[in-house]
Amino acid sequence: MDRQNHRHHCSLRGQTVFELTGKTVLVAGGAGFLGTPVCEAVVRLGGRVFIADINEERLEQSLATVRAIAGADKADGARLDIGDEASISATVAACTKAFGVYDGLVNATFGSTGKRFDDLTAEDFDRTNRLNLTGSFLLARQSAAQMSGPGSIVMYASMYGVVAPNPANYPEGMAPNPIEYGAGKAGMIQMVRYMAGHFGPRGIRVNAVAPGPYPHAATVAGSDEFSNNLRRATMLGRLGEAHETAGPVAFLLSDAASYITGHVLNVDGGWTAW
Repeated sequence: MDRQNHRHHCSLRGQTVFELTGKTVLVAGGAGFLGTPVCEAVVRLGGRVFIADINEERLEQSLATVRAIAGADKADGARLDIGDEASISATVAACTKAFGVYDGLVNATFGSTGKRFDDLTAEDFDRTNRLNLTGSFLLARQSAAQMSGPGSIVMYASMYGVVAPNPANYPEGMAPNPIEYGAGKAGMIQMVRYMAGHFGPRGIRVNAVAPGPYPHAATVAGSDEFSNNLRRATMLGRLGEAHETAGPVAFLLSDAASYITGHVLNVDGGWTAW
């Protein structure tokens, strides 16, 4: 193919690739702070979404929001406990029953004790690993088994799976981001790379986003010092807003990212690039 024809071919194919029309995406943790905007993005881009979350009240709210955008036939959901293999299997079965084979998985679940380093027990550490690692592995494997053709899996890692929390950012009396959370997210990044190689021959891409500082309002309430410390640690000088991971996730789900796999996309305002 000559260069002119190649450009023409790419432009024709590139007109509609950044969309999710006809695709079904299961979003685990889809009723959460970062997960809900992802669900909204999926349906706005023409897809169907199955929302899975452990919090049933938030799940119903998220479903209502998404259905108001796209219609009742574009969204369904079920309660999911990512630490329970039976719950994972039930969620995958429910998604398949609602929409048939699906094309994408987003895992926005997480586990964290919030405890200080010296207070963490072995049981705490094991339970968090069950959520962040074992549950994520099982969900990805079962979801991949439902994908009949090319598909996309996107995991939510974290900047603290890439770098360590700086204790100087935390005012006196505030515990740094806990070790079991960061260790789990670092393990997830390696799992993404492994699964990208494992599922690649089937045309299933596996990637991760690593969000930076996206604190809940309650986390920074009453602590201007903490908020300012987080802002200064980014190149953009501000905190992330909840919707700002949705676009990168939608991109990785879409055919626009058809040659991207095994990648970790930092969505952190430059936090990890200093």
